This record gives sequence, C-alpha cells and structure tokens, in this order.
Amino acid sequence: MRRIATVLFLPLMLAFGSGVYLYLGTLKSKAVKERVQLPTVTKPSFTLPGTMFLAQGGRLFKLKNGSFTEIGPSGNWSMPTLTPDHTRLIAVLTGKQSSDLYLLDLDGHIIRRLTYDDARVIDANHWAFYPRVTPDGSSVMYSYDSPKSGFRVDFAIWTMPLNGIQSQARRRTDPYWYTGGDINPTPLPGTATIYVKHSIDQTGVHSQLWYQERSGAIGHAMTALADDCGAPALSPDRPQIAMICSAGKQNAKLEVAPLIGTTLGPARVLLSGGLYASPAWSPDGKALAYFAPTGAAGHFQLWYLALPDLAPSASASASATPSAGATPSVRASPSPAPTPPVPIQVTQGVDLSATSPPAWF
Repeated sequence: MRRIATVLFLPLMLAFGSGVYLYLGTLKSKAVKERVQLPTVTKPSFTLPGTMFLAQGGRLFKLKNGSFTEIGPSGNWSMPTLTPDHTRLIAVLTGKQSSDLYLLDLDGHIIRRLTYDDARVIDANHWAFYPRVTPDGSSVMYSYDSPKSGFRVDFAIWTMPLNGIQSQARRRTDPYWYTGGDINPTPLPGTATIYVKHSIDQTGVHSQLWYQERSGAIGHAMTALADDCGAPALSPDRPQIAMICSAGKQNAKLEVAPLIGTTLGPARVLLSGGLYASPAWSPDGKALAYFAPTGAAGHFQLWYLALPDLAPSASASASATPSAGATPSVRASPSPAPTPPVPIQVTQGVDLSATSPPAWF
C-alpha cells in the first residue's frame, strides 16, 4: 500500500480504495528490498512492436526498437496518453496537493498546460487523472474531484476542449458519495463513453464498467457488481475491451470481451490468479501489454501477451445484441480462453508505475 500511496498520495486513497488499484500494493513484502533500476539502463528481453510510453517513479519513458529513452522535464509525471493522430501526448503532473494535465510532444517537451488545479488555498485545489482524448481529437476526458464537499474526494468524469481552456470543462457524470466515484474514461466515437463507476453496499465498495451514451445520462452497467471490473482498454478497431476483474479478491483476472453495441459479449479469461494492472492493446490489436509484479519485493514489470483469435462467434454476437426497446444487460459470465496464451516478461529489474496505463502505437 505504501508504494502505491507514493504515486497517488494520501488524498486519493479513498478514490482508489475499492478497485484493482488498491490491492496492487497489499501483497508486497515490506521486509524485502531490491535495487530498482531505471528502464534506460536495462535491456528488454523482447522487442515490442511500435512505440510505447510508460512511467516509473514520476519519470516518463519511451520504449522503441527494444530500448528505453527518458523523455520530459523533471517532475512527478504519470498516465501518458496519445492523441488519435499519435503526434502528441497528454500526461499528468502531480504536485504536493494537486495534479494537472499537460500537452506534450512525443519527446516530452511541454506544449501547453491544460488545467490549473494548484490553488493557493489547499481546500480549493483539485486532482485530475486518467486523461483520454476523444476519437475525433477535439476533447479530453479525465477523472476530476469536482465538485467536492469537505474531505469528499470522489471523482467525476469531465470533458474539456483539447484546444480550449479549463473554464470550458463540463462534468459528464454524477458519482456516488464516498466510493471513489468515476474513473478511467474510455471515449467512444460520437458522444458515448465507457468508464469505471464505483458504488457501495453492505458488503463494501464495488467497481463496474459503465456505459454512458451522452453527457449527463445515467447509463447502464456493462459488468456485474460482484465481478469488480476496472481498467478498461479498448482495442484499436474497437470491437473488444480488455479489463481487470478482481471479484473482491486480492488476485485478479485479465479478461477480454467483445463490445457489441452498448453491451459486452461473453468474456474470455486470459490470465488469472495474479496482480495484473493497466492492460494496453498493441497497435495491430493482436496482443496486450500489462503490468504484473515479480520477485519477493513485488516490483511491477512490463509483460507481453500474444492473443488467440478472440473474434466473437455469430451466435454469441446475435445473443449479445440487444433487440429494439430491450434493456441493456451486463455481459455473460467469463470463460477461459480455449488455448491459454503464454505471457512474456519484457522488463526486469525496474518498477513501473502500475496505476499508470501505458500508451502504445
């Protein structure tokens, strides 16, 4: 827990206390210490296709042609995401009591600051996380702790014009109180988005993938309450969603489900029984990257997973497509992949930021 807290800071613990992100640190040994290397002094064991941007210890790195390069100015950086044309990045810069979104070029040079959340009065500061640019490149969605009441730190999904100013930002969702709220926006073409909604009942706090057709709409659940799913990642051709589902346990499953209309079809379990985090699709949609810990100290490494054929069958597509006037329902229970894929450990000796999804093109 202590290690994850250094990334997100104490004011955010409630916000991430219920999902996959909290348990990422719970099994780590406090007694074992291993020397952590910078990615730039390591050699990946496997050359990923394309270019990937990721974070470690507040620093941004580019992985290309089998080697790492550090990019960006000094600071506590995380959560890089690409614009649809793959020419710019948006990343989060975290300060002592706030965080902001910045527009960068692909070498990490700052183009423009997008948000100004570091108020002089601490009670008036804000936190912005998980930026994602809409498919048309016009807007950026992000998780933002506004409005807030006292020590309430629930996040809502907000949208602002990418070429606009922060005063033009508008709130999309209305989160439940004291659950952590809404995080991980995944914009879809048009006005819809998928995000992670947190809710609370007598058994605790739960996370679900949620579909919202337009700003302000109530939307509907795409995953079951008991599955505790989060970290959605949309494939490049948009027919599939990768996600992490913990079912309220410390270990989790890496699953993939077809996106059919406004619902998810039957999911396939690719991996289970591990601390998987932040899946990202390869540029061709045929593989996934994710983070998982190794060694006694539990440092997070980058892994690569080539996927079997995940195309939904005609019968599955037909059964999962809602009829006219029907109420959308959550996906069917997941099933194991017919031939379990074999993951490849890409990095060794580093400790990548597990709550900071990689950007890959």
